[in-house]
Amino acid sequence: MPKEGTYLGRNVVVSPIFSEDGKVIAAIGIVDLLSVLEMQEIIRTVVNNSPAVVFLWKNEEKWPSEFVSENVVQFGYTVEDFISGRVLYGDIIHPDDLKRVEDSLKERIRRGEVDFNIEYRIFTKVGDLHWVNERAFIQRSPDGKVTHFQGLVLDVTERKESEEALRKSLETQKLLRTIINNSQAVAFLWENKENLPTVYVSENITKFGYRVEDFTSGKIPYNSIIHKDDIGPVIETLKRNIAEKQDYFDVEYRIFTGDGKMLWVEEKTFIQRDEEGKVTHFQGLVVDITERKEAHKMLEIQRELGKELSTTWNLQTILNLVLDSCLQINGLDVGVIYLKDELLDQLNLVSYRGISLEFRETVSRYKADSLEARQILIGKPIYSLEFYSDTMVDAVKREGIKSVAIIPLNYRGEIVGSLNFASHTLDKIPWSIRNFIESIALQVVNYIAPVCIQAELS
Repeated sequence: MPKEGTYLGRNVVVSPIFSEDGKVIAAIGIVDLLSVLEMQEIIRTVVNNSPAVVFLWKNEEKWPSEFVSENVVQFGYTVEDFISGRVLYGDIIHPDDLKRVEDSLKERIRRGEVDFNIEYRIFTKVGDLHWVNERAFIQRSPDGKVTHFQGLVLDVTERKESEEALRKSLETQKLLRTIINNSQAVAFLWENKENLPTVYVSENITKFGYRVEDFTSGKIPYNSIIHKDDIGPVIETLKRNIAEKQDYFDVEYRIFTGDGKMLWVEEKTFIQRDEEGKVTHFQGLVVDITERKEAHKMLEIQRELGKELSTTWNLQTILNLVLDSCLQINGLDVGVIYLKDELLDQLNLVSYRGISLEFRETVSRYKADSLEARQILIGKPIYSLEFYSDTMVDAVKREGIKSVAIIPLNYRGEIVGSLNFASHTLDKIPWSIRNFIESIALQVVNYIAPVCIQAELS
């Protein structure tokens, strides 16, 4: 045994010695020996060049250090800071994490565990905050008392920041998804290929009567829901903006919902290109603008009707203009006008559109004492099928009418008739249409009533 200590074998080369008959009878070995001191130096060098800092803590308050590897300098401290007791390891742990670390360690000890693994934050000497992962072994005396903790402390700040960035990104995506799915805009991502294959569509596509998988599976190409008269202009707009190297464009067109209804939509599209400038995808936001288009249409109808009414005093022409104008509104497909007959004390059907001959005969007049006439003469708009008396219910059902709008014509405090509209498709008359036809009633009564009065005087 050499004086400088125990030797450890590092490399051994063995050569066998054979007898004449080929049996191994001896061996010659050459051993390259390495002293414990040299081995310790190698280990120290490896540790100090690794990212993990080695600690040996006493099982005392705030864990005084008996040993710390030199690479603790990566946190700004020196070995002497800890060995001297000037810095206790518990003091560099973030206060919000310290109790959690203490409680976790106590629980591991209570359960008789031999190791401990936890992540927490520490302060560097200059006050920066770093995340570390600690893996410690719990050392006990022969009688089972915990004496020390031998730990490896690894800086995991970069990983934690990446995880936090990913978490925030996922939360942002979730928030954006929630916002989109509760907004009026349906988000699409289309590939720049024939029929615009859908890569993504937001869940609120259900407002158009479709499911996400209807589009993402390729079952329904987006082009197929666009009105046939609008497909050409939409594709032309797309190609023109690509050719002009635009990044964004918007376009309005009509689509069909899953249950066959037609809607006007506005599509705001962002053109995505690869590094070479080739168009790869289209990111679109599709918004239902049907009400806006209808409102604009109603204003145009009302304006045009006013111009045309001002050019004639012929009663039948006036009545025809009113019905033809109002029935341009989507959903309204029945229109009739009643005027009051003072002589016969009843309301007479004087103009009509969209009703059968049989139904026309049934509703051709309302006697003054009938339910229908009494409701009209009250002077308030009616939007319920309860407008019709029990004797009329079967006729209304046979006609297939689903909703009605009855607007009394009030001229200087007197009811002179009514505008009656109905729909075979709408379950109820929307507020926008109600406001429109009430405005029309106020407008046209000033043309109808004077003509009627002049006729009576004549």
